Amino acid sequence: MKYSSAFLLALGVFSFFLGHSSEAADPIKLSFFLTNDVHGHVENLSLMGGLVKELRDRDEYKSGKAGLLVLDSGDQFQGTLISNYDEGETVFKIFNEIGYDAIIPGNHDYDFGPKGWLYDRVTPGFTSDNPREVIEDLSGMAKFPMLSANTYLKNSLKMTGTQNTIEVDDSCVPKNQTLASPIDFENAARPAFLTPYKIIEKAGVRIALIGIDFHLTTSVTTSENVSDLCFRDEASSYLDLRKSLDGKADVFVILMHNGNVLPSTFTASDIVTKINQAMPGAVDLVAAGHTHQTHNNVVGDVHVIQDGCNGTQYGRVDIYVDPDTKKVLPAKTDSWAGLAVKPDVCDTTHAAFACSQLSLPVPTLPTVAALVLNASQNVAPIGQKKLATASEVVTTKRVGESAEGDLFSDLLRRGTGTQIAFMNSGGIRASVQKGDFLYQNLFEIIPFGNLAVVIDAFPWKNLRAILEHTIKSSGAYGTLNESGLKIVYAASDPDNTTQLFKTSELEHVELLDGTVLFDRASNVNLKDDQTFSVTTLDFLASGGGGYDFGGVPISRTLRIARDVIADSLSQANPALVLQNKIDGRFVNSTAAP
Repeated sequence: MKYSSAFLLALGVFSFFLGHSSEAADPIKLSFFLTNDVHGHVENLSLMGGLVKELRDRDEYKSGKAGLLVLDSGDQFQGTLISNYDEGETVFKIFNEIGYDAIIPGNHDYDFGPKGWLYDRVTPGFTSDNPREVIEDLSGMAKFPMLSANTYLKNSLKMTGTQNTIEVDDSCVPKNQTLASPIDFENAARPAFLTPYKIIEKAGVRIALIGIDFHLTTSVTTSENVSDLCFRDEASSYLDLRKSLDGKADVFVILMHNGNVLPSTFTASDIVTKINQAMPGAVDLVAAGHTHQTHNNVVGDVHVIQDGCNGTQYGRVDIYVDPDTKKVLPAKTDSWAGLAVKPDVCDTTHAAFACSQLSLPVPTLPTVAALVLNASQNVAPIGQKKLATASEVVTTKRVGESAEGDLFSDLLRRGTGTQIAFMNSGGIRASVQKGDFLYQNLFEIIPFGNLAVVIDAFPWKNLRAILEHTIKSSGAYGTLNESGLKIVYAASDPDNTTQLFKTSELEHVELLDGTVLFDRASNVNLKDDQTFSVTTLDFLASGGGGYDFGGVPISRTLRIARDVIADSLSQANPALVLQNKIDGRFVNSTAAP
């Protein structure tokens, strides 16, 4: 039988496709190396760089068959003497050497304000008048973009269809709630050092990286440095931007400085739920931060991953993409949270595949190690000063009385000679370790440049309001550590929605000399205008942490509170031996013994 040439050609083409129909191309792998809340802890970053280099040197990434991205979700440089001394310059040089692809600023990345490491806010005669001078300069030296899609200049916000600017609060919500038109966010302006997103192509796949910052940033940084900014709610900001990027990218990743607080609060996951409900499939991965926890929660098909803090852990996520449709194959996603940054240890029980891609021991990255050594030598004369000795580990906690809260608020009050002193528990970031207690150790515990301020005449009315605010805390905001008072209160079970002890009541307040200021049982309550001398932090006095000092005038502004505490320690005679003890100055009468 004879066949025409056209028939034979058609048969050959058919046979070719038939022979390949069962041999679908392998999915494309995109790997993400994730960090968050490094807070200036550079000691592990040379090894972190070594881990990244180990992966980059693998054939699949070098050849371009697979893609590798290195991302950070905020709070890179505020937190240690080494980092604060050069105001984040060493950290950003290290991130350049490691080869980060993108980062977002966290709330504490606005802390430094203008240049001058001893000043965190504009101070006439000592600093420039630019409250974001440091972060702007760092963004200029960075070889990676700094992302945030929900940070806006307040004075650029207008109602849709008008040219009139409107007054908004710190979360970009109009103060005039009766306004009918929505805000025109599409044409609003962001700070010049930020970009809302970055699209990077790896292995033939377009990956959109979108930055989303914490919507309450203004209340958890030096407020003056961001007073002209607002931070829009996370879900709405992402959804608006995501719609505009439809068809421009294949994979969508959120870098978000907001996270979950286990075991009961899933803030980051709730944001993803809102996004999924409004626009299914709109996000493929969330790299979270801010809460310093380690978690790997899956919301629908979206992995919401966070990796501790202080450069001790990292996350790894492998996403697989169909090579033809460029669609993510969520069932194939692998993710590991909280992998330890160690040279010769990898958790093969929980991360066998990720560990198999490393050759142990992992070497450090020499260029990063040199940067760390140089920075360490620069601060050694300051950091090595001995202040005290600790006979044991002295601990802190965010809610309730703690040994560190008692210790440092006492030292602050002693250094200023007032009747009462207040510090926020969120400003105490680590425990005192057993042994010599050096200035660099104190710096890591209290890294913020908040100034000590004295209010010579603080009315009882305002004092009582602050105490009533702090007894309602169950983790939604931190306890106010205090010195000079003995406080007894009764707390009920927290409200399931707000996580606050709404019905908590003061029962008894007295000074150290036994003077009773308030007693519910005997109906003792001072006159509203009776006053006391109080030391606190300028951060708190200006409304930081959600505390309202009522605008009572500050009588004196002193030095950085940390240095007042350091002087109190070094001048103690005999020298203090630090212990992990509380004295019962803040007692919940309804709590179990």
